[in-house]
Amino acid sequence: MIQIAVYGKGGIGKSTVSANISYAMAEMGKRVLQIGCDPKHDSTRALLNGKEQTTVLSYIKSTPPYDRRLSDVVLEGKKGIKCVEAGGPEPGIGCAGRGILSTFDTLKKLGLDDVGLDVKVYDVLGDVVCGGFAVPLRNEYADGVYLVTSGEFMSMYAANNILKGIKNFDKGIPRVAGIILNCRGMDDEASTVKRFADAVSLPIIAVIPRSKAFAEAESRGMPILEYAPDSEASGELRKVAAHAASILEDRSRLLDSRPLNDEQMGRIAAGEEVRPNEAGAVIDGPACGACLRKKGVAKKDERIVASCAAAGAVFGCSTVTDSVTVIHGPRSCAHIMASSRNLSEIRRGRKRKSMSDPQYMRIDSTEMDDTVSVFGGTGLLERKLRDLILEGHTKFFVVTTCVSGIIGDNTVDVVTAISNEHPDLYFRVVEADGNILGDWEDGYIAAADAVADLVRDDVKQEDDCVNLIAERYFFRINEDKDEDAGEMIKQFGLKVNCRFMYEADMESIANFRRGRMNFIVNDDTSSRGVAKTLEKKLGVKVENELLPCGMHDFRKFAEKIGREFGIEERAATVLAEEEAIYDREIAELRKRLAGKRVIVESWYLHSVDWLIELILDLRMEIMFVGLGPDHYWKEKRTPSRYEGKVKFIHDYSPDDIVEDAERLCPDIVVGDSGRSGLTKVHHTSFVRAGVGVRCIIRFAKELADVTSVPPVEGWRSFGKECGERLEDERYAGK
Repeated sequence: MIQIAVYGKGGIGKSTVSANISYAMAEMGKRVLQIGCDPKHDSTRALLNGKEQTTVLSYIKSTPPYDRRLSDVVLEGKKGIKCVEAGGPEPGIGCAGRGILSTFDTLKKLGLDDVGLDVKVYDVLGDVVCGGFAVPLRNEYADGVYLVTSGEFMSMYAANNILKGIKNFDKGIPRVAGIILNCRGMDDEASTVKRFADAVSLPIIAVIPRSKAFAEAESRGMPILEYAPDSEASGELRKVAAHAASILEDRSRLLDSRPLNDEQMGRIAAGEEVRPNEAGAVIDGPACGACLRKKGVAKKDERIVASCAAAGAVFGCSTVTDSVTVIHGPRSCAHIMASSRNLSEIRRGRKRKSMSDPQYMRIDSTEMDDTVSVFGGTGLLERKLRDLILEGHTKFFVVTTCVSGIIGDNTVDVVTAISNEHPDLYFRVVEADGNILGDWEDGYIAAADAVADLVRDDVKQEDDCVNLIAERYFFRINEDKDEDAGEMIKQFGLKVNCRFMYEADMESIANFRRGRMNFIVNDDTSSRGVAKTLEKKLGVKVENELLPCGMHDFRKFAEKIGREFGIEERAATVLAEEEAIYDREIAELRKRLAGKRVIVESWYLHSVDWLIELILDLRMEIMFVGLGPDHYWKEKRTPSRYEGKVKFIHDYSPDDIVEDAERLCPDIVVGDSGRSGLTKVHHTSFVRAGVGVRCIIRFAKELADVTSVPPVEGWRSFGKECGERLEDERYAGK
């Protein structure tokens, strides 16, 4: 069997040529299948007496898998030719190229490969050689490719693009059959196409004259070989069929793809000659730009996209406790995004009865599958929103994913239409489209921008209220009440007005301006990005200092709160109580930890001064603090107040810590990269411990517990071996 793909610019006559090749080969006694791969789905009409057939894509849309039959989409036409039409999505919706992939997959599952055939003819759109339309170019589908062109420049340009696509797939196997000139009646047309054909080293297999007979045959639902078998056009088309038959016997007649570059195509258009060896010299070699780069030189991006913007947007929007966030994307995306809060599944079909419901109960999905790539997903989104409205939901965030972005779903129009029907409900779209906004952090900040739209301007400030900004589960070590940010604020007799981007209902967000002061909770670029968004959008001031972590910061915070709210005496009392607790607990833990040597490794936090303070208060020895690459940060790290007192090493990597720990044998490594790979020394990971003083005490207890047991069996002998390598120049100050 041989598989032939007929490519060319839209409207160039591919379907006519394909149908007549099929007809001529059937006249030779060949068993032929023709597959129309153009969304117009008119490739086989001349073989079916002008009748349209059911397209594969419309069939799979309306027929469940268990009811599908090959005979429903494969019709027998003239001369026993088997006919298939792939079809395509509605104009402006979905991806037609992805439809080709779905068509081929469906035909294979239905058993097309088991049908005895001599020839398969693929009629393929060639204007846009995207991944879907390029499928017939792949080795498993096309043994030989014919290019249909006229003398028009754009027609030859499309043919040249197809040659580029073939070169990307051919893997050194010749697969170009030749050029078919379908004349448009232009001046000097034959010589123009001959210049192009010579430049790309391809033969012109046939020159089909312009003839009214084609239109007459089409109007009768006939191929021209049937309508006018003795015409000049029919004779030229039989040449193509004979050439294809010869390839069936001798594959050596197929040729390499040697496309031209844009400059050379310009010369062809200008009537100049391009020598074949000149074209080949330019194109030969690696097809991709990456292969052409100078060896041994790698370009390193400064930031790694660890997770998509859609995930960050979903995380942020779903913090609004009395809303539902609809992910316009696959179920798998929803599952992964929900797991960012360590939740393993999305529960469906249950009403969110209270604000205390887990966050994953506020996330839903349109559950896109493969068919939406072809037919679009706006119907799924509309149905999902209407179902949720019937369940009683009244507030919605809709976040788009890469799938909805790629297929071009107009999410905003769908949501706007439903919003117009339900003016009493709240809708907000965040167009993340996967990574179109950037990474997780950018999506999270975009969600903050969307949520900030809820804040009212007519709310008056209250003297005893503060707002907390950008708390996240990622940075909560545990759920102890003593370590909660809100509980710490209450110690001073103040109220938490709104926990923006943590767990807040729409009313508290709307009343955000009641807060007299605004505090960032976490020390990271995402949190600071949210703060900057609020400052710019709402014109509010967010304090530069974070909520306190550690005794030093707590002293400063207590003094500031006392001064700002006029509660100096209350603040002094709270400070004295916390200092007493801290001093007592640290003194006890010091007995277990004093003198132990520590290496600190930090990638993700602006500052680890709270940790350095704790280690020094415990009278442990800090060997050095390794800081991750500075280019990881969008903004400069916060300077440490311990500069000059503690050794800092910049651009420190997780690989460095493995080597240094083995050589220097610290008593414990404390790191936040989570990638240390240490097996022979004590180590523990950290994030910012929390807020206040109690969290620091808890972390100190963790350090004491970790160092109280051997890291591995036989640790004493290992320690002796390590001790012999303590004289390392890097850390001995030499």
